[in-house]
Amino acid sequence: MRWFFYAIIFPMNSSAANFKKDKIRKELLLKRGKLTATEQQQKSELIVKHVKQSESYKQATKIAFYHAVRGEADPSALMNNEKQFYLPILAKNKDQGLVFAPIDQNTRYKNNQFSIPEPIVDDQDLIDAKSLDLVIVPLLGFDLAGNRLGMGGGFYDRSFAFKKSATKKPVLMGFAYDFQQVDALSIEPWDVGLDAVVTESQFLDFSFE
Repeated sequence: MRWFFYAIIFPMNSSAANFKKDKIRKELLLKRGKLTATEQQQKSELIVKHVKQSESYKQATKIAFYHAVRGEADPSALMNNEKQFYLPILAKNKDQGLVFAPIDQNTRYKNNQFSIPEPIVDDQDLIDAKSLDLVIVPLLGFDLAGNRLGMGGGFYDRSFAFKKSATKKPVLMGFAYDFQQVDALSIEPWDVGLDAVVTESQFLDFSFE
């Protein structure tokens, strides 16, 4: 079943919009921080189950997800030997945002500047965002128009800016807890929307295909 949502975004000056986003970030970080390890695992397993049932996952060959930190919903249980999985690495060229490294059970890691583990691979093995079929996207919040609230670094927006020209690949699928759904988010011209969001209780499709 596909879900269709529309939101009216009223104009808001930049400082007011940023203040509201920062307030939402603090509230959601607080909620996320209250999850026990067991709750995080149980909810994440339910989200993974819904992702695996989606056509986007079934049809994908190259799938990127992320290394969950600080209570984020954890997509790592998606990994198997049937598909090629990737993790993001901060690109040397900041304007590029992220590049993606293939991983397997033997991959070694090192922490980046944000203390997030990144795969240790040769540069020649890295691929860019356009080469992926499906990207499991981390987020702090989302609304029912497919807008995403991240930590404010803009890495995913820069990486997938090409999606704003109506290209459908890769599918950007938010991976989130139910409580991360918020009221309509104010958006900026550079924000890249999500094609779908999966939580422990629902699959929301924003692709309007």
